[in-house]
Amino acid sequence: MDHSSATVETMADCQHLISNLPAGVLLHRDGVILYANQEMNYLFGMESSASLQQQPLLNFFHPEAWKRVEQSVEAMDPQQGGGIPADLTVARVDGKESILESTTTQVLWQGAQVFCTVAKDISQRRKNEEHIRHQANHDNLTGLPNRTLFMDRLRQEVTRARRQSHRVALMFIDLDRFKWVNDTLGHGAGDDLLREVSARLQRCLRKSDTVARMGGDEFTAILPDMARGPFAERVAAEVLAQLVSPFMLCGQEVMISGSIGIAIFPDDAATLEDLLRNADIAMYRAKSAGRNGYRFFTQDMHAEVQERMELESDLHTVLERQELVIHYQPIVNLTSRRVVGAEGLLRWVHPKRGSISPAVFIPIAEELGLISKITEWTIRTACAQAQQWRQQNADFFISINLSCTRCRDLSTGESMQAILQETGLPPTALVLEITENILSGDASQAMAMLNHLVQMGVNLWLDDFGTGHSSLSVLKRLPVNGIKIDRSFVPGTLSDPETVVLVEAILSLAKSLNRKVIGEGIESEAQAEFLRERNCLMGQGYLFLKPEPAELFTAIVCKVFA
Repeated sequence: MDHSSATVETMADCQHLISNLPAGVLLHRDGVILYANQEMNYLFGMESSASLQQQPLLNFFHPEAWKRVEQSVEAMDPQQGGGIPADLTVARVDGKESILESTTTQVLWQGAQVFCTVAKDISQRRKNEEHIRHQANHDNLTGLPNRTLFMDRLRQEVTRARRQSHRVALMFIDLDRFKWVNDTLGHGAGDDLLREVSARLQRCLRKSDTVARMGGDEFTAILPDMARGPFAERVAAEVLAQLVSPFMLCGQEVMISGSIGIAIFPDDAATLEDLLRNADIAMYRAKSAGRNGYRFFTQDMHAEVQERMELESDLHTVLERQELVIHYQPIVNLTSRRVVGAEGLLRWVHPKRGSISPAVFIPIAEELGLISKITEWTIRTACAQAQQWRQQNADFFISINLSCTRCRDLSTGESMQAILQETGLPPTALVLEITENILSGDASQAMAMLNHLVQMGVNLWLDDFGTGHSSLSVLKRLPVNGIKIDRSFVPGTLSDPETVVLVEAILSLAKSLNRKVIGEGIESEAQAEFLRERNCLMGQGYLFLKPEPAELFTAIVCKVFA
């Protein structure tokens, strides 16, 4: 075989090799395709037998994209080699689009310099990468931006607002009663609720706004390019209206609401961290104010949060520092005026703040998980003190008011039994006061706990009777042997006929159900006599004695024990 024949055969072999490469090869000059192998035909969506030759590149690629590639190749140092990489979108002849990963360089072909582009389809890889990015930045349940993407967008909006002297509103949105939906209807219904909430929230916002799910039942919204006033209020009002509209879950209508906190950059915060914190503070203020509302952040909220943080810190060591005390108010037999028992009322005597009401620190203790230790200390201390007083009066009993959470803590395990054995107080000399909202959560579990306490011999009284929505209906269900008429039902003047009728009805109901009745808030002889005449056997109030520490209580009432 002569040299020329060998060269032709070699060229034919090379062309056959290039034609069947798994990568697309394209030769082009002056915007016209000179050659394309079979793989490139496939990448362009053409039949393998069709030819791309002599077709303009602009039929398939955006002109600006190819212009940048060609300019880069022409400016490339010939000694550099390697070509110019680019990801290009190709408009296929079948109407679809593909993304090509390409490298373009100049080669000598048929005696002339031409562009050679080698490419492969990376469309699926890009879809996979985009899917991974979407999963990393979006909530799987609702499809909304997640915390990561939310923080990135908020950071961008704050930076832009700082540069352009604009304002950005940040909303924290928390769903009210979401836990009830989960506990009552199941997590599937909870997920359906979250998906529907996300759809409703998006309908309230502009395209330039961002709504995100932070986790659980917490959502956020970023409102850029706005002033403090009407727009943020209008959006908040619309969000609340959307949330109170009924949701269909498990074939039934479910009602929820929302609590919204709003902070404005830069009015309320100079940094991203402060903006987040202040919106969260405002949201909790809205929740504590009764829910189904919104609050703008104010500086007084920050002071309250600082105070709460200090209280939380101090609560962790309140027992070690011996700052808790119990004040006792006598419970009196209204006929004999003899002291038959006392209610123990917990107090926190803070070294700097003075006396702190249980209404302030008990909810905080419950949130911090400290309530169990505080409860056991209260019961143990009160029982030990009551046992001392019983040495003078064998019929004396002690009453402790318990929240729903505290009652559940006490009725689990053997803590209550251990306290009674340690102090020597008979179970019958202990009264635990509960409220009807103990049935607002898991009613069956609450009833089991109450029955456990009764089986031990502990007495249960229903406190604040008459103030709730269902006192009359739950009285028969609860295993209580006494009820305390709320102080608001003890008539301030006997000329109030409606109050008189209500008290008489309560006393009549208690008598028919064989329940003891204790009147609270007695401040005058007329009130005490009014209750006594209607067979209310016991009462307490400032007429007899205000709550006092154990030493003073003993000094004042010990003569009654004689």
